[in-house]
Formats: sequence, C-alpha cells, structure tokens
Amino acid sequence: LEILQQEPERRESLHRLIKYVQSDKFMNGIFTNAASQIVPIILGSDSQAVAVAESLQQAGYDIRAIRPPTVPEGTARLRLSLNINIDEKILNDFAAHMETHLRSEKKSASGNR
Repeated sequence: LEILQQEPERRESLHRLIKYVQSDKFMNGIFTNAASQIVPIILGSDSQAVAVAESLQQAGYDIRAIRPPTVPEGTARLRLSLNINIDEKILNDFAAHMETHLRSEKKSASGNR
C-alpha cells in the first residue's frame, strides 16, 4: 500500500496502457471490452492457442494459452497481462508478431485444401 501512496504514477501508467489496448489504435480496436489489465485474446481452438502462445514465447513474450477445462470448449485463448513494465511499442510489436503468426497459419491451412 505504501508504494501505491508514494508512487501513484504506477497506477496511472497501467490505466493509460489499458486505455490504449481498448482504443482503435491497438489491433484495430478488437479489445474495446477489455476492462482490466488481464486481456483475453480468444482464438477458439486449443491447438491454435497453444501454437500462437509457443510462437510468442519463442519471440520472448510471457504469454500463456488458456484452454478447457479452465474456459469453455471452443473458447481457448491467450491471456495478455498488462503491467507497468510494458509500453505501447512492446504491445505493438507483440500484436505484429501475433498477426504474422496467424497469417502464416492461415496460409498453411488454405494450402492444405
């Protein structure tokens, strides 16, 4: 509690980051309902959530796949946890890496048809 009282800028910094994630500037505004520093990125299938999480982990991001039974079947997701050590550049780099992985995964899936 002392830190909160002595360093209110920490809380303000986190609130600014949450607002950024909620804005149209971050990933085209798909997280406008993000209400806290925990942001679910719902991907659907378990295998996709695990693959994307592994790719992001290899790139140095601390991200986890959350799968059933923790969440309902078909709603596997990544859990993005915001903190004061993250800034907009890190978030944008994260988003770019995730989008690149999803695009390459989509191309692989369409090539298998």
